[in-house]
Amino acid sequence: MNRPTVHLCVATGQNIPNLIAALQLGATHVIIFETKDMHGQASNLKRALCAHGIEVDCVPFDDSTPEATRKSAESAAVKYGEQAIVLNATGGHKLMTLALASEMRLADHLHLLYVETRHNRLDWLQPAPETEPMDNVLSLDDVLMVQGYERVSDNRRDVSWQSCAQERGEVTRKMGDGADELGPFFGVLNNLAGKAIDGDNNAFRPQQKLDYAPGGQAPGLLRAAANHNLLVWDNKTEIVFQSREAAAYFHGGWLEEYAWLKLSGIKPKDWAVNLRVREVASGAENECDIAVVHANRLLIIECKTGAFGRRDAKDADIVYKLSQLSGKLGGSLGKKLLLSARSIKDAVRDRARSYGVDIMAGDEVKRLVAYLSAWATPE
Repeated sequence: MNRPTVHLCVATGQNIPNLIAALQLGATHVIIFETKDMHGQASNLKRALCAHGIEVDCVPFDDSTPEATRKSAESAAVKYGEQAIVLNATGGHKLMTLALASEMRLADHLHLLYVETRHNRLDWLQPAPETEPMDNVLSLDDVLMVQGYERVSDNRRDVSWQSCAQERGEVTRKMGDGADELGPFFGVLNNLAGKAIDGDNNAFRPQQKLDYAPGGQAPGLLRAAANHNLLVWDNKTEIVFQSREAAAYFHGGWLEEYAWLKLSGIKPKDWAVNLRVREVASGAENECDIAVVHANRLLIIECKTGAFGRRDAKDADIVYKLSQLSGKLGGSLGKKLLLSARSIKDAVRDRARSYGVDIMAGDEVKRLVAYLSAWATPE
């Protein structure tokens, strides 16, 4: 069925469904009803719509009392009810939505819509009950804009960063895919790399010493790293990092590159690495290791190679901040994952579960592709 290209919607704290409908249905003009409390959210939605060349009008809506709500809805029906129009009833509080639907139900050519994000579909009530699947329409910038943020920078757009990540991809995959056996050695290598780059006066101290000669899978990893000119190893206890960048890679950057390599293979809609964003209203900046958008949902991944469980307050803070950032950037559809090269104790897992944070740690890291694939194909 051909749908009208003029949309009415209500600014809300969760504007992603409004944006999905406008983009999927090819809206050319969107009228946003904004209450006094939703002025900022209306501005965010308008910015995201205008980025796609869609004409937007923000119209004040008085919801201070039930009678004021009814009158505002009646006024909207009088002004817009004689044209073919889509009324997106997803946003707004219940009384406001009921008033709008009630006042406009007899309007000619009214298409009444609800965006059912839980089941990835668009549900129509008028002119006839109908359901259609939700398209994969949102990019990372779409999600950021509608949530009131803008991208500052990210490494995925940095050609030099990508080139380096590709060149040492063999080492990165060896670490990630072998996390179950290499896990204990990650802490040792992370610690040495930290000492190399965290010296006084920003000094770089490339020469570091192991407490004992490594065994198991660690020698193979060190040899592979040496073959890629990341370090020099004397086959005993001395390690020399070839550059500050190489030390930073072993201090944690490798896990972000591992996630990037896996994402490059499964090709989600959009993603970024080491993403910096700015809140438009306040100018405050935030950072996240990985941000992925697919099926109109945002996944934030925090990558950690250090130990968990030694400092309970710090561990809880990491989990809490990840949860909060996901909510700010992705709204109610946001998902969060803590990806750790080291094992994580049950206490931290319990804390993460209470905040809705998924965890993949230690030997679970090598199953990242399966996790991403399941997340990218919601039911």
